[in-house]
Amino acid sequence: MLSDNLVAFVPVGAPLSLVSGVGDVSSYVIDLLGSGEGTTPRAIIGNASLFGEDAGIGSNRPELNVTIGDAVVSGGGGTVNFKLMGAPDTAVTHLAGTYVVLGETGPMAVASLTAAAIVARFPFLPAVPASARPRYLRLTASIATAAVTAGTIASALVTTYRDDQANKFAPANYTV
Repeated sequence: MLSDNLVAFVPVGAPLSLVSGVGDVSSYVIDLLGSGEGTTPRAIIGNASLFGEDAGIGSNRPELNVTIGDAVVSGGGGTVNFKLMGAPDTAVTHLAGTYVVLGETGPMAVASLTAAAIVARFPFLPAVPASARPRYLRLTASIATAAVTAGTIASALVTTYRDDQANKFAPANYTV
């Protein structure tokens, strides 16, 4: 998998703790403009407008790959929903506006979030409504039902293509 550390929600080597009560745990923010949250876009020629783009359209859509580090543990059968969220630029401060869900896994039982499990693997989807042009993206883990007492996201990377081994989970079909 080809990845760029500047477009990682959770970079390799810097795990994100999921220990939290019921609520949301968010990753680093990716600025699609590249200059960082709160910075004014430079070199505007013509009519000034707020930057934003829909990364979910076009022939080469980026893909999200989220891997669990330490197994996730909950005392009362909690669930976690991993969401790719986007927010528009704001006019004065250039901070993120209101985040909306661009794609999600749906609630997953904590028992299935074992160490090294790949829990989210999907392409960026087109923004809804079609007029939405997010500048900022983040990954959010929404914890429901019960608090999470242990667990981390080892990495949440953005890649431009998949090179997964197709037969990794295929049965062997023979015995010795």
